[in-house]
Amino acid sequence: MSNYRLSPLAEEYLFKIISTTIESWGNEQARVYAQTIDAALLKLAQYPDFGRERNEIYNGARSFPVEKHIVFYQVSYIGIDVARILHQRMDLSKHF
Repeated sequence: MSNYRLSPLAEEYLFKIISTTIESWGNEQARVYAQTIDAALLKLAQYPDFGRERNEIYNGARSFPVEKHIVFYQVSYIGIDVARILHQRMDLSKHF
């Protein structure tokens, strides 16, 4: 079964996403959003070619939108390695 692995920075960003969601919309919405992100990551691990090639960011990079965020990852032996999970309005040059 394919799986995903979060980089330390991806974990940090995900924690911030969930914390911000709790502050703005409450625990239930944060739980739902965390489940949405987890389901998308598991689906990407199974079907990594769903994402768009993003070699301009780094060699082997791919991206896939999940609601208001974009998952950046690369294919690995376990499924995918997630480098970042960024809000769609973030300046990519400041995060890679």
